[in-house]
Parts: sequence; structure tokens; C-alpha cells
Amino acid sequence: MPRRAALAFVAFLGLAAEEPLHEMGPFPTREMFPLYLPTMAYQPVDPVPLGRGRWRWGLHWIEANTFQFSDIFEQYAPRDASGRVAVTEAVFASAAAAFPDLPTLYYFDEEIARFELEGRYGLSDKTDLWFRLPVQNHTGGFLDPLIEGFHRIGFEQPGRDRVLKNQVALAVAQYGKVVFYNDERILGKTQDPVLGLTHRLLATPTWTLSAAVSLKPPLTHTYDAFRSGWDQTYGITGAYRPEGRHAFYFGGAFVRRPHGSPEYTAIGFRNGVGAHATWEYRRWRRVQPFLQLYWQSGYLPRRPSQHFDQPSLQHDAGVHWHWTPHTTLTFRYLNNISHWGNTADMGLGASLTAHF
Repeated sequence: MPRRAALAFVAFLGLAAEEPLHEMGPFPTREMFPLYLPTMAYQPVDPVPLGRGRWRWGLHWIEANTFQFSDIFEQYAPRDASGRVAVTEAVFASAAAAFPDLPTLYYFDEEIARFELEGRYGLSDKTDLWFRLPVQNHTGGFLDPLIEGFHRIGFEQPGRDRVLKNQVALAVAQYGKVVFYNDERILGKTQDPVLGLTHRLLATPTWTLSAAVSLKPPLTHTYDAFRSGWDQTYGITGAYRPEGRHAFYFGGAFVRRPHGSPEYTAIGFRNGVGAHATWEYRRWRRVQPFLQLYWQSGYLPRRPSQHFDQPSLQHDAGVHWHWTPHTTLTFRYLNNISHWGNTADMGLGASLTAHF
């Protein structure tokens, strides 16, 4: 009996290898920096329609660490007994009071685990409807030691060796007064969903070009304090798939960020643009590595002691493993390249995607 089961399993694998495997397209690269979470960030969208009546479901997990602060903390930084920076509400309030002329003063140190359910449905052979529903945990996490070890190789981020490990500290001050502070862990917090529509404009044997629009209804409060407006994106997404071992995806969009709650509006979010470029290697049928670059413009006006007016550039490197003809496992490593103080420090991710 065990022998028959083994032979059947081998035969199944042989048949599965002959089945056509689904394309994955560009992958969501979520900007994890805390001030980006209330608003809408640019996201890559697959330009290739699924086909009428077909479904694709995905469950994504990204664990990313954030450690960024206003440049005054390079000098004004309280230390604990081990020499690490420990920021409490009283310490931050004291620092803010010492700089009453600064429009914005901030200190962020936390780890965010983002779980996102993604669904996509083929309304027609050219048009897909899709949604994303994220749930997040905000904790001290486990990535600090891993990041510090990685930075010793030669990718050091200034100040990383001084941050208190596994700390949760989120603080914003305006003109010397603290307007937001949180040092408590948040578990299972639902974020705003995103609804989208993709419509194919051009299709040739090697090229696909589609229009993509999306809307984020403001149904929740991030950190129980910030509620966005009805954010929207309007963009183009494409694919170039020549014969051979390589496939390329690309796209860009305009991100509109209208006013939200008074606390959200006071941050001063502005409209922006984003873009992505993806390369996928297809030498092997079941295993396909990829590299994605993810860029978006700054989202706040230029102000002293912060860099949120500067653009952000991240890389997303990973591999798709086509487990069965209908399911794919994806493993990813994300990191920021720009180091402007408006990007996540490092992230790890895994996804399970199924087609029906």
C-alpha cells in the first residue's frame, strides 16, 4: 500500500509538471513606514486579466521593522544603561519643548506584521475587479538583532546600533507640543480595505497594457487617531513577456490624498506618484526568482529636521514556487535603498496564492 501511494504521488507530480502554471505578475510591496499607514500608498497591480469568471485569492504576510527619527535625536538622545536610546513620553515631551520652532518632530521605532487578504475576479476577458483587506500587529518584534547582524556586512544604517531592541515608541510633536504618542502593542488591528478595477487596453503576443484605478474607503482609524479621506489612485500597468527566460512588468500611478479627520489633515499629506519595475526569471518551470524596484514620491511638504518630502525607493527580492498547478508559495526579502527617513528598515514576507 505505501508503495502504491508513493507511485501515485510521483505520477501526480509528473502530471502537475505538465499543467500550465499561472503567472504571478508584479507583487504588492507595501510601504511600512508608520506615517504612510493611515494614507494610501502606491501599489503594483497585475496587468494581465484572469479571464471571465476566474478567481485568484492570496494571503500575504510581511514583517517589517521601522527605526527613523528627526535628526535632532542624533545629538539629543537619552541612553539606558547599555547605551541604547530609550524614548518615553516624558523624554520625548522634553525634547519637543526644547525645539518649539520645529513644525514636525518625530521618533518611530516599532515592528509591523501585516496580514493581507487579496481577492481578484474576472468580470470579463478584459476587466478584473479586486480588493485587499489588511490586518496588522504593531509590536517590538524580533527583527532588531537580525538587522544589526546584516548591517555589519556593510549596509549599516546610522544609529541602528543605538536603538533599544524590541522597543515600541511612536511619537509626533508639532511646534514644541506632543500631538501623538504610543508605546503599547496593537494586535489584530483591521486597516482600510482597497477596492480596485483593472481593464486591459492593449494585448499582443508579448505586450499587455492595462488601466488600473483603486479607492480606499476610510472605514478605520490607524493607531486609533488618524482617519484618512477617500484616497484614490489612477494609473497604467504593463507587462513585456518575450519568448525565452525573462518577463518584465512595469507601471505607475497618480495617488490622490484628500483631507481626512483633523488629526490626519494636520499631518499635511499631499498628492503623489508611484512606480514599479519588475524582472522575473523563468528558466525553471516551477521556481521563478524575481526582483522588483518600488518607488514613490515624498508625501509631506519640505520641513526642517525631516525628509518626508524626499522620494522613497525599495527593493523586493524573492522567489515564486509553483507548489501545484493552482497554488503558489512566494518568499520575499524587502529593504529600503533611499534611507531618507521615510521608508521601512527591513522586511520579510511570505504569500500563498491560489487560482480557481
